[in-house]
Amino acid sequence: MKTGLEPGVITSVEEVLALANDHEHHEYHRYRWLSLRFITYHTGISRLMEALSVQSQQRIQALIVESASLPMREPVLRDPAAQAWQASSQQRAHATQQAHFFILDEEMAARELSRAVLEEWRSRRFYERLQAHNGIPALNALLNACIGEAQTQLQILQEAEDQLPTRPCPPPPRGILR
Repeated sequence: MKTGLEPGVITSVEEVLALANDHEHHEYHRYRWLSLRFITYHTGISRLMEALSVQSQQRIQALIVESASLPMREPVLRDPAAQAWQASSQQRAHATQQAHFFILDEEMAARELSRAVLEEWRSRRFYERLQAHNGIPALNALLNACIGEAQTQLQILQEAEDQLPTRPCPPPPRGILR
């Protein structure tokens, strides 16, 4: 029996919402931790990360509101602020490689902002892929909004990264330039 759908198309409302919810849950907590880590380096960047965590929480609230109008067998959404965060194995490995939890200097700040830009790019790609495989037309507008918000957040993070003080390049060793 053929359904007319391409392979890989997600037709379960619960599955699409659960994927988006889990993703935003992770993003919420990642930005909360970055907010805490940046507080010793730059309170403005710390507040930016806190604002981005609030955006993730608002996207989850939008998912919850949208799910109320969709036929679902069981609720799959949860508020990230109401549950404890569990770090992934990749995050635990990264944390053990760090000498300090708090960001203390420009080098650490640049590295963490660069990582935040990369993670936000991945977030946008996650929503683009989810939209490409979404088989529920009622979720198209919500997923498109998430893609747009991720793109905006990516631009904001890139601008913050560009605002970091840059270190001048050290002069080349003697004898290299003649």
